[in-house]
Amino acid sequence: VGAAKAAGMQYLIITSRHHDGFSLWDSKFTEYDMAATPYGKGILKALSEECERQGIRFGTYYSICDWYREDYPVEYPSEDYAFREDRQLDEATMARMDHYITFMKNQLQELVSDFNSFLIWFDGEWEWAWTHEMGMDMYAYLRGLNNDLLINNRVDKGRIGMEDKNRDARFAGDFATPEQQIGAFDNKYAWETCMTIGEQWAWKPDDKLKSTRECIHTLLQTVGGDGNLLFNVGPKPDGPIEQRQVDILGQMGQWLAVNGEAVYGTRGGPFLPGKKMVSTHRENNIYLHLLEDPGKKMVLPLGKGVKVKKAYFLRDNAPVKVEQKEGKVTLRMPGNLPDTMASVLVLSLDKQASDIPVTKL
Repeated sequence: VGAAKAAGMQYLIITSRHHDGFSLWDSKFTEYDMAATPYGKGILKALSEECERQGIRFGTYYSICDWYREDYPVEYPSEDYAFREDRQLDEATMARMDHYITFMKNQLQELVSDFNSFLIWFDGEWEWAWTHEMGMDMYAYLRGLNNDLLINNRVDKGRIGMEDKNRDARFAGDFATPEQQIGAFDNKYAWETCMTIGEQWAWKPDDKLKSTRECIHTLLQTVGGDGNLLFNVGPKPDGPIEQRQVDILGQMGQWLAVNGEAVYGTRGGPFLPGKKMVSTHRENNIYLHLLEDPGKKMVLPLGKGVKVKKAYFLRDNAPVKVEQKEGKVTLRMPGNLPDTMASVLVLSLDKQASDIPVTKL
């Protein structure tokens, strides 16, 4: 929790139960859990309480598929595995799924009620045994437990591919979940990119990690597209987060301590994200996140009737010269940008930045 807070994160999602079916808390509904290990107790209570102490929202990942329980009808290993769409839910299979879903609901009630999980992050919905009707029912059940609960779209069958561009109101879920890639710009439907700090979800020795600069740019490309970032770190087998990862997270937090105004509470745009720059906005400010040096000047289309009252860098408040003509603004850049990771240039306008149409540069 301390590492998450130092990174500038505002919420934490723990993998409470993955596809192997093992629960990281002392569940009343299974013996296949942390309480059955020599440790003798679950870890979610301590983690959720520490999140509350440090002001971090506590949420839980929960897998729909289960490689352990006999009442879950998908067999492992199997050549047709999970993806066969022609498999049928016959009467016997439905009976098994009904029993399994009751187990799921009991466990999920524990997560919501006992640990005050503000978000349920489902996964494993791709398997043939899980249906759209089951997803809609589960969403309604959870909403009945806590109407403020956030539930991702993997509770249902609406996700298509890892990029998850599908936005179909017929399916349940409060936000989309593009995986291992930054989602496309979308300021109508909520989304959250989930991405790893290394090359895979689990920890492994000598995993190739993203550089601090790459991590910060991942965050900025995400918020510039009007999304949130769920940034995965994998604890080692004995519990601690690897120091290399902790160091990178801390460096991200240091950048956010200076530039967080341009990230927290902002919306993406009005300029669509590019490789060299992304933008965010709040109230009458546009924040230009310069991922590369733009050269001696930048020319941006703001439209007629919009005036830039002042322009300055967020890190050092250094002013930038502004010229405006025929709906375009020209910004004269200094010789050196103030931040080697990403420099944030603030445009203070005479009107609400949200009034400016989304524009591709």
